[in-house]
Amino acid sequence: MLTISEVALKYNLSNRQVHEMVRYGYLNVANIQRHSGRGSTYLFSENEVNNLDIHSILQEISHRKKHSPPNSAAHDFRRLRRTLNYYDRFVDSVRDHPQEKFLMTCFYLFHLNHYAKKYHVQAEELYRLKNKVIRKMYVHFADLMQAVYLLGPDRKYIWLCDDCKESARAAGMSYVEYLKKGYHCPKCTLGAVDKEYYSLVEFRVALENYRFTFHLPRSSAIRWMENLDSLPQSVRDIGKYQDSMYLYGRTISRIEERILPLPIIKEKLQEFLATDLEEN
Repeated sequence: MLTISEVALKYNLSNRQVHEMVRYGYLNVANIQRHSGRGSTYLFSENEVNNLDIHSILQEISHRKKHSPPNSAAHDFRRLRRTLNYYDRFVDSVRDHPQEKFLMTCFYLFHLNHYAKKYHVQAEELYRLKNKVIRKMYVHFADLMQAVYLLGPDRKYIWLCDDCKESARAAGMSYVEYLKKGYHCPKCTLGAVDKEYYSLVEFRVALENYRFTFHLPRSSAIRWMENLDSLPQSVRDIGKYQDSMYLYGRTISRIEERILPLPIIKEKLQEFLATDLEEN
């Protein structure tokens, strides 16, 4: 692992230039060392640093800076400090708490979900990790989590009739887009139905002043939850249901990525999965 100053020395750069590479997304933070005085040190993968095209990166940063809104750097710095302070306050508040391990796991899981929404290529892997973590949390901390079954509608497979196909082509829409808009008629063919495809299990954490909410698709939760039918039930908000409706919350921000890099979050959650909680 290399620090800011070590990266700067390697390429004969200033520390500020390395910070700009991080800010503009050309260099990913692999880990963060936190110090007692609330300071922190960014650490970078030596392999990634060795593969940087520094000349091209500096040119692109220079171009982007010329076209950035005034004071954008100062605004980013303020957001960075707020996010870092938020992280430090949370860590400080749960330190020595009887449920510190559980609360920190909730914290990392909360941000993992935001990464999964942003990086679709890695989403399947990240959601598998989320499923495993929630399963272990629910088994070992059942008294701290409330599970609620959110009943959603079925997913229907529809084949458009010739008239609707013609209407879709005339509107410049694909058949999939046409169906997502709800445009089909009684002459269209209704095929197979996935029962309760859009149903979810909601896991609520309310411990003192700490609040977290996580969701799993019914199809994932039913594989390991034996009491699914006996859970309290509610109805999902009515709207236009589609596959993306599985994804709750927002995407991770680039500021949060600098404070909470994905490799750290994955490492912390894997540590939780590897912990023998029977001894706790």
